[in-house]
Amino acid sequence: MKQQTTLVEVENLVIKFPVRGGDRKKKFITPVDYVSLEIKKGEVLALVGESGSGKTTIGRALVRLLKPTEGNIIVDGKNVNTIKGKDLMNYRKVAQMIFQDPFGSLNPVKSIESHLKFPLKKHQGFKGLALDQKITDLLLQVGLTPVNEIRKKHPHELSGGQRQRLAIARALAVNPQFIVADEPTSMLDVSIRAGILQLMNELKRDLGLSYLYITHDLASARYFGDRIMVLYGGKVMEIADSKALIKNPINPYTKLLLSATPGSDIKVNLKDMNNEAPDLSEGRKGCPFVHRCPLATDICKETMPDLVEQKENHFVACHHAEDSIEKMIFN
Repeated sequence: MKQQTTLVEVENLVIKFPVRGGDRKKKFITPVDYVSLEIKKGEVLALVGESGSGKTTIGRALVRLLKPTEGNIIVDGKNVNTIKGKDLMNYRKVAQMIFQDPFGSLNPVKSIESHLKFPLKKHQGFKGLALDQKITDLLLQVGLTPVNEIRKKHPHELSGGQRQRLAIARALAVNPQFIVADEPTSMLDVSIRAGILQLMNELKRDLGLSYLYITHDLASARYFGDRIMVLYGGKVMEIADSKALIKNPINPYTKLLLSATPGSDIKVNLKDMNNEAPDLSEGRKGCPFVHRCPLATDICKETMPDLVEQKENHFVACHHAEDSIEKMIFN
């Protein structure tokens, strides 16, 4: 079997945001706290976790809409942490983002073909008949037909699914290698979500694209993701191949997430669970899940556990991973 080449490598990524405290002194929260990951060429890494876990912040940093506070983001062998100007513009041809809200990410006064003309002219140098043909090809590629009608419309004249297909076409216009898909189906009707995921899967296969797929939905993460990374409070809780993680979750937080998935065998009495948000303050100690975890002890309050390989290619950050496996908590 051919060894896949690493396309995206993130080393100890830290992102801080300033907040004002009651004493008017500037303080910081750390929604992403020493996160490391890698994505192979042609691979989908699904990033899952509840709201506020840091998923979108990581995605925005990877496409350099945010500048990292610490750590390194290496894409196709190049460190992109501090690039700017022409180098940043060239990076837009490597990495693109599909946003959660397809309507909010489109210009309401521009026609459909205008949304595609700009990146094709600026980044690919298309013009004239070649430009017109490329717009047609992109619309056909993402299933927006009839092309001659669609290209003259404006975003408000399209359905939610059609708008997301346009957003995908716009991302494809620069011929990227890597796409951050930030919950691309969460704003869509259930009936059309599968079609969008199928399209993205076909593009992965046909174009060799790599994805960071951000989602709350573990069912879609299993379907679309090759591997799943579970994030909570800006920390990595668990990483494994998709099927292995869904079948045999180890971290207590992963088990909690799975219990909220329809059809899961894992059950949780939510009345007994603390729903307090994790501590994101700078300099925090311990595991971010400590206030909700049934296995928590004093060490969990003081020290963040390392990410350790519990099984082959199955990494878990938990001081009591062995107890979690043996006791099958939450079942």
